[in-house]
Amino acid sequence: MSSKQFNAGGGWVAWFVSNPVAANLLMAVILLAGAVTAFELRKEGFPSLPPDEVTVSVSYSSGSAKAAEEGVAIKIEEALQSVQGIKQITSQSSTSSVTVTIEKESDYDLDKLNQDVKIRVDAIKNLPEAAEKPVISQAEHVDHAIWAQIYGDADQDVLQDLADQLRDELLADSEIKRVTTYGDRTPEITVEISESRLQSYGLTLAEVSNAINGSSLIRSGGELRSADGYLVIKADDQKYRRRDFESIVVKEQTNGARITLGDIAEVNDAYDDTPVLSRFNGEPSIALKVEMVGDSDIMKVSERAAQITEAFRENLPQGVSSATWYDKSSAIVDRLNLMYKNSFQGILLVLVLLALFLNFRVALWVAAGIPISIAGAVFLMGDGLSAMTINSLTTFGFIMALGIVVDDAVVIGESIHTEQSQRGANVASTIRGVQRVLVPATFGVLTTIVAFAGLQLVEGKMGQLFAQFGIVVIFCLVFSLIESKLILPAHLAHVREKKQQGRKHFAARWLEAVQEKVRLGLEHFTHRYYRRALHVLLEYRYATLAAMLALFIVVAGLIPSGAVRFVFFPNVPGDVINVQLTMQDDVGYGLTQREALRIEQAAQDLNAELIESKQMATPIIANLQVRVASETDVSITAELAEQSQRALTIDEVAALWQKKVGAVEGARAVKFITAFDGPEDLRVELASNDNETLTLANDRLIAALQEYAGVENMESTLKVGQPQITLSLTDSGRALGLTTAQLSAQVQQNFQGYEAQSFQRGKDEVKVKIRYPSSDRSHVDDLVNARVRTDDGRVLPLLSVAKLESSYVANEITRVDRKQVAVVTADVDKNITSPQEILTVLQNGELHKLQLDYPGLTVNFGGEATEQAETSASFIKAFALALFGIYALLAIPLRSYGQPLIIMTAIPFGVVGAILGHWMVGISMSLLSLFGVLALSGVVVNDSLLIVAEFNEARQSGMAVKEAVKHACASRLRAILLTSSTTFVGLAPLIYETSVQAQFLIPAAVALGYGILFATVITLVLIPVLLAISEDMRSLIGGRRHQADDNSLASAVLGAPDEAV
Repeated sequence: MSSKQFNAGGGWVAWFVSNPVAANLLMAVILLAGAVTAFELRKEGFPSLPPDEVTVSVSYSSGSAKAAEEGVAIKIEEALQSVQGIKQITSQSSTSSVTVTIEKESDYDLDKLNQDVKIRVDAIKNLPEAAEKPVISQAEHVDHAIWAQIYGDADQDVLQDLADQLRDELLADSEIKRVTTYGDRTPEITVEISESRLQSYGLTLAEVSNAINGSSLIRSGGELRSADGYLVIKADDQKYRRRDFESIVVKEQTNGARITLGDIAEVNDAYDDTPVLSRFNGEPSIALKVEMVGDSDIMKVSERAAQITEAFRENLPQGVSSATWYDKSSAIVDRLNLMYKNSFQGILLVLVLLALFLNFRVALWVAAGIPISIAGAVFLMGDGLSAMTINSLTTFGFIMALGIVVDDAVVIGESIHTEQSQRGANVASTIRGVQRVLVPATFGVLTTIVAFAGLQLVEGKMGQLFAQFGIVVIFCLVFSLIESKLILPAHLAHVREKKQQGRKHFAARWLEAVQEKVRLGLEHFTHRYYRRALHVLLEYRYATLAAMLALFIVVAGLIPSGAVRFVFFPNVPGDVINVQLTMQDDVGYGLTQREALRIEQAAQDLNAELIESKQMATPIIANLQVRVASETDVSITAELAEQSQRALTIDEVAALWQKKVGAVEGARAVKFITAFDGPEDLRVELASNDNETLTLANDRLIAALQEYAGVENMESTLKVGQPQITLSLTDSGRALGLTTAQLSAQVQQNFQGYEAQSFQRGKDEVKVKIRYPSSDRSHVDDLVNARVRTDDGRVLPLLSVAKLESSYVANEITRVDRKQVAVVTADVDKNITSPQEILTVLQNGELHKLQLDYPGLTVNFGGEATEQAETSASFIKAFALALFGIYALLAIPLRSYGQPLIIMTAIPFGVVGAILGHWMVGISMSLLSLFGVLALSGVVVNDSLLIVAEFNEARQSGMAVKEAVKHACASRLRAILLTSSTTFVGLAPLIYETSVQAQFLIPAAVALGYGILFATVITLVLIPVLLAISEDMRSLIGGRRHQADDNSLASAVLGAPDEAV
């Protein structure tokens, strides 16, 4: 392969070398464009994925999940059956609502799916009358930015009014689009009348309701019109407060006395009785969650929210305060600063390494290619082009590019440096230096681009996320090609001329002395040790090959042996501890609240103990939020002190807290979550048309999971259910003229409440409810002793007209793709086992038995298993296509079918290096590691390509095979060591980073960094051996054996085109 074949590139190189002004202007334009774009790029913590769901929500207070399923969910599912673009339909039916979630196929347009779903759902005409109109909504990207809290020793109405004011001020800011409040309650006026009172005054709840509506109303009275205009007439006697309602006359006695509502009932102006508890740092609170919507910038959103909340604090009443906490932008700043620090350290290490082997000015200009390439990539990330953001993964892409982008610059710079050292510093020697390695350096970059392009083909959510860092690296590589071929040579052409000017100071002389020692040391190593070693390796080439293969088998065996474990998605420490408590369905709110407060107290006690035992200056749990939003669900979030201010990791704190809490009474599941959100570790979906079969299979699966070490927090959507009392009308009740509808309506009105009216009071819609006092509607005995009224006005005991039966019923039914399912989920401790290992055992064991014992039972997997299957299949395809692309890019310039295969032997040994790297660092391999391996496949071939290219040049000049091999390896040794070591040292700060912020990215960095190191050693040993063996094989196939120095045949086989094929 001759570089003379690349004449067009040579022309451009010569032009820029001869016109350094053009090179400098090009450099300035790239740097300026990158700097300008950098200020405009939006920042976010983790890159957002395009939304892929449409949701249909229907409010339907049926009181029965089964009724909601049959009356609403199934009808919507059937209507959507033939709609294109649907990947999965999931429905959740409860006693009060139905939610149907439609997930689209990956390549289908969400807007079109949303429109199709709307047309089909709107066409449904047979939904129950009590069901409200379906609401169809398209998913949008929403992410938490920062929490704001109003808290203190104050009444609910005070906290709620202040929270409303703060929310209004937040939303008035142009940067803030959404604020969601937690802990606020709906104002409600309740009129509580006992049955005995009603009977004593001869009233019914309906009559009381009529009295309220007759005296509290706003009604139009028409209008008066004349030639001069018109007047609107309105009757306005709306009651707004408790005293107003107490004055309403509900009955007039025969003696003229008036009985008011206040005389017979207790009127309360408070809040509804929905179970709500919100606390912050041990005090009552209203929480405001400031969220990013769409393309909001988290830095701007969080900054403005913090400023507004701080200013709001100044006008708060005594005993009430405001605060912001869990600011996600702070975590993002920490991650970005970590990335910037690692980037700077990487650049510095690369520069130092280059300076040891090359002239300092050469090293400086080679290293200058890093900021130029990064600036160019930033420019391509701008809104007008690829519209990417600065986030954890794109920043990681820049770190990964640190050592890679200088590879071709190192090769070209080293070649120019060699030419200038031999022939003098001038334009001609500079051009010769570039032309000597132009083709292998260019195609080496192209193979790397192809490898990173393979990441774009990996499907699944993780594939979509990690495609972003691949794009960034590709952008950097594109500009590294421009910089190394056009800008760098123009600068290096005049390096030695500048060097002659002036007298050298001490630092320059010292550096030159170090460089000379390094140069002599490398030459000594090359000629005394490496060339001699090559002689032995070539003599015993088959034994060397066998040893390499044995090494490959041994190291690859580390994974099946368990020495290096594989988990699809590693547990990455998060920013907060999130405690999720789910109580049994039959547990009352009182127990839920007590257990929530006990967990809160345990955190406060832990703080006090650690301050004393660890002598900490500040509490380890800096902020603690408690939220109870229903009778069974509790969420507690703890934000820890800065990592530098605490001696314990987030996992250690969570373990101590959980130990202090102990067993939770009435709990169905308690999770102390410290890791970032990812796919569910274990998700098994059991489907059957028979509910009994589903229940039995569900219970057996959960029992089986409890036997496995490392599996914890098992949950199922198939719950025991809530206790239910079913009313059925007796024959005597029917004889009295009662109907089931009348019976259920009276019981519901008496116990749940009778909504008399609603009105607007400020921003709130206030409902007026009439019902029995809480003392008459809290126990089963109250229902047993209840009274019902017949059409003729008689008041009879409930049990005289109806019978009561108790049972347990599901309060939620889950369906997937039109089948009722039991979804069993569990967490897996990945330090003990992996989800895939558990699933493999289940498939061969309990799940297989279940399908044999229960014909018709179907089993599907979700969570990490589904994501792994989808991602793994596409990863294999992407890896295969990347390998073919690399092969093609090598075969075309080499004009050979065989030599690319020799070069690509570095790839499997790069994988061996990646495995060894994980073993040495002590981490499990994961999906992130595989992404690093995919990128590695394009990088490791570069060094091999340099050797083969130099070998071909030597053979064409008439050198014997073994001498050509030794010459190629020795002459390219410095360039190979430099490219490999710069790649590794560029990643080294990240590989050895101890901050939790970097743990997510380390596996990919380890795979690439250690893979490069190991593959380099193999390249310097295996490639020369394979070149010699390929000559043996060609001679054997040709039926002739020639001497090793037969120049013509060796040249035809290894250097010339494969014209015979």
